[in-house]
Amino acid sequence: MRFLIIFLIMALSVIFADYAKAKNLPKADEGKSITCDDKKPKSVRVALGRVTVLNFPFKPKDVVPGNQAFDFKQIKNDLIIMATSAVGKTNAVVYLEDRRCSFNLITVKSGGDDILSVKDPKDSQYEMRF
Repeated sequence: MRFLIIFLIMALSVIFADYAKAKNLPKADEGKSITCDDKKPKSVRVALGRVTVLNFPFKPKDVVPGNQAFDFKQIKNDLIIMATSAVGKTNAVVYLEDRRCSFNLITVKSGGDDILSVKDPKDSQYEMRF
């Protein structure tokens, strides 16, 4: 009887711990966002061996990197960044239609930013859900 009670307590604690962990996970559609600013560069962490995607409201016109520590590729509204060096650190400027965004790119071993949505604080559009 004592063994059964201990087993039930352990099983319930494992179920509760799993539920608490799942509740704290971000939803799949929730992405991290940063603002477009040409005066104060925003930090972007790029993990070595992985890509980081900057998603803009519209297609970037041009990208000017500070040095060759990172590789860039544009696909539609996305700017894909790959680290080419284990200790890369530079800045980059992305030119949009009538503005520019400044970023500080840093290579990290793990825990980099996967997908960042770049928001424009000057943009007056708001998303409304019905």
